[in-house]
This record gives sequence, C-alpha cells and structure tokens, in this order.
Amino acid sequence: MKFFIRPKLLFWPETIAFRWFSSLIVVLFLSLLLQGCDVAQPPLKVGSNIWPGYESLYVARQKGFLDERQVNLVEKVNATQVLRAFKSGQLDVAALTMDEALTLMSSQDDLRVIVVMDFSQGADALVAKPEIRSLNDLAGRTLVVEKTAVGAIMLQGALEKAGLNRHDIVVRNAAVNQHITMWEEEAVVAAVTFEPFKSILEAKGGHLLFDSSETPRRIMDVLVVSEKTARERPEQLRHLLKAHFTTLDFMARNRAESARIMSQRLKIAPDQVWQSFEGLHIPGLEENRKLLGGSEEFIRQINELENLMLKAGLNSDPIDIQPQFLTDRFLPGTGE
Repeated sequence: MKFFIRPKLLFWPETIAFRWFSSLIVVLFLSLLLQGCDVAQPPLKVGSNIWPGYESLYVARQKGFLDERQVNLVEKVNATQVLRAFKSGQLDVAALTMDEALTLMSSQDDLRVIVVMDFSQGADALVAKPEIRSLNDLAGRTLVVEKTAVGAIMLQGALEKAGLNRHDIVVRNAAVNQHITMWEEEAVVAAVTFEPFKSILEAKGGHLLFDSSETPRRIMDVLVVSEKTARERPEQLRHLLKAHFTTLDFMARNRAESARIMSQRLKIAPDQVWQSFEGLHIPGLEENRKLLGGSEEFIRQINELENLMLKAGLNSDPIDIQPQFLTDRFLPGTGE
C-alpha cells in the first residue's frame, strides 16, 4: 500500500491566499454595510438651570418621552454656569434667555435659536421685605440681584418706574441659588429674582414691588445651538423638540402627576407648582412656527431688546441679527 503525503510547502501558500481573500471579502462587505448606516452620535448634551419654563424637558425624561441614548440633560445651578459650559463646548444645546443669546452672538455669530420655551409675564420679579412698601423706599437700601442680563433689565425697569438710578441703591450681586440664604441678612431688603425662588421668598414674607408683566415680551427663554450642531445632529434636535411638545400636551392633561414630578426639582410643594407657572406664557408648536418662521413682529421685539441692552451698557457694540438666527427646521412636522 502506498501513502501519498502532500507536501506542506505546497498547501501553505494556498491557505494564506484563501484566508487573505476571505478577510478582504468580509472587510468589503462591512464597508458597504456601514455606508448605508449613520455613525452613532453620542447623546446630545442639553444644559439648563432651575426654571419652570424648562421643566418640560425633565418631565419628558421622567415619562420616557426623551430617549437618554439621544439626549442627556445637564443640570446647572444658575444661568451663568450654563452659558460658560456652552461657550467652552461642554454643551451642545443651551437653555438661555434671549438677552443671554444676544450677548453670546457678539462672540459666536453662528448661533441658532431652535425653539422659544417661554415668555416671562410675571415670573421674574423684585421681591421686598415687609418694611419696604414702595419702590421709592429702596433708596439707600441693599438689593440682591444676579449678575446677568435679565437681572440688569429687571432692576433697570424697577428703578425707572421709581425715578431712581443705580447710584441711589446698594447692589449686591449673587447667583440666584444664593438668594434664599442672603434674604436672611438684615441689610438685604429686596431681591431681583425669579421662580421658583420668587415663590419661596414670598412664603418668607416677601411681597412683589415689580415684575416682568410690566416689561412684556422683554424676557423670554430659548434653546440655542451652534450651526455646526444644527448641521451635524438634526435628528437628535428633532427628537428633543418632539419630546418637549409631547410633554406640554401631557402636562396639560395630567396636571397633578406633572406637579409631583416638577416639585422635586423646583423644591416647592406640588400644590404650589402651577402657581409658579402663572407668570409664564409657554408657546405651543403652532406659535413657535410663527415666531421662528420669520415673524416680523418677533424680530422687531428682539431688535428692541438688543437696543435696550446697548442703552443699559449690557453690550458694547450693536449685534447684526441675521435671518438665520431663528430657525424652525427642527420643529415637529418641519422637513420630515
């Protein structure tokens, strides 16, 4: 019987060639497969401070309307921290007041407003201790105010109404999360603050002397992104806004449950939550379409705010507000 042993030297090159060819086929197949799929993006980082007008985002997260694989909510203690984090690139989306957005425009002209979250119609206020009966009684006394554009706008409005100027009072700047503690100081007789801190100070005996209902459409909150984010992550932005408007509908139909959820972050009793919303107007989807779709009236209001900021020294140079500053392309039903 004869045995035939095939030389290993002849078999070895064929094995290598076969394996190399097989690997090449797999690589080509995977490449073709990946070309038809979007590369997964990390969660969109959305930053905000505590404010009733932003609570829809947190209710959305709690109720599962917001997919945390697509959107990550980043909670900051005040607006200054949100602004800094956005400017440094730590946030993709920032919840800001319009005046803060305009200030940011002076150094970042590719900013885009993608939704109007609310208009303050009394939620920002000057709250005074019982012994201060009128705005004129503030002369020579100490007020606490956050060093932000909103704080400056509210304080200016109150002083103008009283016929006072900045030199007639003593101003102490403090972040809004410090207002409750500073209220206990004897020298402090009033605070320019906003919800939910406004309601907390009222519960401590404070009373309103001036609020944002006297400066209509001057203070508004928006979500902003850079054009780069808008261009590269449109589906995540659409998901974020869809969750916001879905949640507004949920909140309207489930007030008690929504109040219980929001009370945890706002740190006020559930039966006081809706009271903190009384000074807010929250635009729905259709109103946002009108506001962001080129409303001449809305653009005029923004220009008036920008002029007021220049007059108050909040901005050093005029801001060229381009039409693309406002965009409705991420609202539900737009471009889908």
